[in-house]
Amino acid sequence: MEEHVHDKDNEYTLTFDSKCPADASKVLHTVIYKKATCTRVDDIILHFHCSRDSKCVKCQHNYL
Repeated sequence: MEEHVHDKDNEYTLTFDSKCPADASKVLHTVIYKKATCTRVDDIILHFHCSRDSKCVKCQHNYL
């Protein structure tokens, strides 16, 4: 996992090495989060991208 912090609007990006659930190929997931205003609430996902298929919803569910 790798983290990149954005200065604007409390956003940050995390990248994860993962395996595709469809064919077990190696993929890179990039998730942009916005920090929640309360510590009792999870950070908000602004954008999800899979290096193999950006429209894949199976992978995206792992980060919700």
